[in-house]
Amino acid sequence: MEVKIAKTAGFCWGVRRTVDKVMEVADQSSGPVVTLGPIIHNPQAVARFREKGVGTVNAVGEVADGTTVVVRTHGAVKEELERADGRGLEVVDGTCPYVKYPQAMAQRLSAEGYHVVIVGDANHAEIKGVVSFSEGPCTVVKPGGPIPEIPAKKVAVIAQTTCIGADFEAVVGALALRHKEVRAVNTICNDTEERQADARSLAREVDAVVVVGGKNSANTRHLAEICREIQGRTWHVETEAELRPEWFEGCRVVGLSAGASTPDWVVEGVASWLRALRPQGAP
Repeated sequence: MEVKIAKTAGFCWGVRRTVDKVMEVADQSSGPVVTLGPIIHNPQAVARFREKGVGTVNAVGEVADGTTVVVRTHGAVKEELERADGRGLEVVDGTCPYVKYPQAMAQRLSAEGYHVVIVGDANHAEIKGVVSFSEGPCTVVKPGGPIPEIPAKKVAVIAQTTCIGADFEAVVGALALRHKEVRAVNTICNDTEERQADARSLAREVDAVVVVGGKNSANTRHLAEICREIQGRTWHVETEAELRPEWFEGCRVVGLSAGASTPDWVVEGVASWLRALRPQGAP
């Protein structure tokens, strides 16, 4: 089977930076090392960290004294960072610089008197962190969901770094008709926009698409949604173990995309499985 791999498949710069940092800390630390939340949204990568002796905790209260804490790619809630500092724990900040941008904007815009609106998933670790940096009222709007009434004249809109541009634009447009002043700051990561554009282009060129990455990864799910709108034969898998030959009956070319938190070795595992598949019933 011919396999076309998207140019941006696999680790983005920010994720690779954090993964390398965790490995470096694990090699150099004389004491225990934990990450505050899963370092990235990929179970296979987290399992490899565990093999290196790197544990995962959900809160600073779970961390034993003398432990080095690495902040995940998605950042952390401000109060948790303050607790770690108050206890004198060694904290290594693995927050992606592109995630720090919406954190800083939430803090700055709220200090300027804006009611901050964040387009994203309220349950996502990144958004929980961004909300915690706001110094005033803050509302999270789910992409495609209803926009609640906001009792404010000044509204500032930012986005989850993995948000789809059209969803951000829709919220900004709707709020512009409701409020006297609406300030929009595009905090979508450039890599996200490029990756989504690559996925759209790829989906138009192939007979089926496989998107590889954690089922709990927002940016990977968005890639699958984008591809599925163009190419109905789109599947989101974490590893090659989930693939089924019957999915590709009649196919000659399969496209392969992957989320920003998907390790290269996982992408290659899926690519190798697809290449070994003999086309069946293709015209």
